[in-house]
Amino acid sequence: MSGNAEKMRAVDYVEPGQILARADASLPTPAAGEVVVQVRACGICGSDLHMYRDGSYGDRLTRPTPEGYKVPGHEFAGTIAALGDGVSGWSIGERVVGVTGFGGAMADYVTVPVNPFQLVRIPDGVSDSDAATTEPMADALQMVRKAQIKDGENVVIFGVGLIGLGVVQAIRAKGIKVGAIVAVDVWPARLKAALKAGATHGVNARDGDVFDAVAAITGVETTYAGTSAKIGVVFDCAGYIKTIKGPPPLETALRLIDPGGRIVCFGAFEGAMTVDMSPLIQKQPTIMGSNGYAAEELVEALDLMAKGRVNRASLITHHLPIEKAAEAFEAQCAPDAVKVMITMN
Repeated sequence: MSGNAEKMRAVDYVEPGQILARADASLPTPAAGEVVVQVRACGICGSDLHMYRDGSYGDRLTRPTPEGYKVPGHEFAGTIAALGDGVSGWSIGERVVGVTGFGGAMADYVTVPVNPFQLVRIPDGVSDSDAATTEPMADALQMVRKAQIKDGENVVIFGVGLIGLGVVQAIRAKGIKVGAIVAVDVWPARLKAALKAGATHGVNARDGDVFDAVAAITGVETTYAGTSAKIGVVFDCAGYIKTIKGPPPLETALRLIDPGGRIVCFGAFEGAMTVDMSPLIQKQPTIMGSNGYAAEELVEALDLMAKGRVNRASLITHHLPIEKAAEAFEAQCAPDAVKVMITMN
C-alpha cells in the first residue's frame, strides 16, 4: 500500500447534513482472514441518504478511524492491496467487489473479511463503477427470488432508485413473463430511468392517489376480500421517508395487492409510522422483509453485467472524486440523480 506519511483520504460523516473529506486518516491493517482493498469506486446508498438526512442508522453505516472520523460506504470495487494472516486463494492486485456491511469504504483503503458474502472477483469487461453496484443488484435479485412472480402477474415497485431499478432489471434479465411493471416515485428522472430499464409504466406519487393511477393501468377488482388493483407483487424499495407527504408505501401496497399477493419490503424506515392494516386481514397477503442476498447472487449480478444482460452504467448519473464528497451527497439528494459514484482515482 502507498500513502502520504501512512495516511489516506477518507469521507467523514460528522452529523446530519455535514460530510467532510479528510486527507489524514490512518491506513487500515488487515486482521487474520481479511484483505485490504484499495478502493476505486464506492456508491452512495439509499441507507447512506437516510443517515445524511436525519442520522438514521448512523451507528451501523459508518466505521470509525483512530482519528475519530466516521467513514461511510459499503458497496464498492477495487483491487486487493494486502493480505491478512491465513488468507489463501487471493492475490494482491486482483480486482474485487467488496461489501463491508458497516461502512468504511469511502476511503482509499478498507479491510474486508474473506468470505463469499463480502468478497468476490470482478470478471473481465466490467468497469470499477459498474462493479461497485454489485451489492444493490444482488439485493434486487434476492427480492425477485423471494417474490416468486407468477406468469402474467402485475408488479408495482415503490422507489426506483438504484435498488428499485435493479428489481426492474432483474425481472427483465431473468425473462419472467410478467404483466405490467409499474414504477412509482416522486422524481421524473428516476421514472424515466425505470421505463428505460424495462418498466411498462411510471406513476409520480406527487400527482395524486397512487391507487387510482395504478388502477387506471391495471384495472380494479372487488371481491369478498376487498378491492385491489390487480397487483400480484409489490416491491417496497422506498420505505418511510418523513418528509414525503401521503400514506406510507406499505399502506398503499396493501390497498393495491390482490388477495394472497406478496409484498417485499426493502426500503428503510425513518422512525415509526401509522398504517391502516385492515386489508392485511381481508386479503391475507404475505408481507416479507428482504435484507441482503444469497452469496451466489453477488456472482450472478456480476455475470449479468459481464454478459450485457443488465446495463448498470446507464443508472450512474454522477461521478465525483472523494475530495468532493460533500457535493456527492448533495448530488444524490437532487431530483436528477439516480446513482452517485465516489471515485478514488
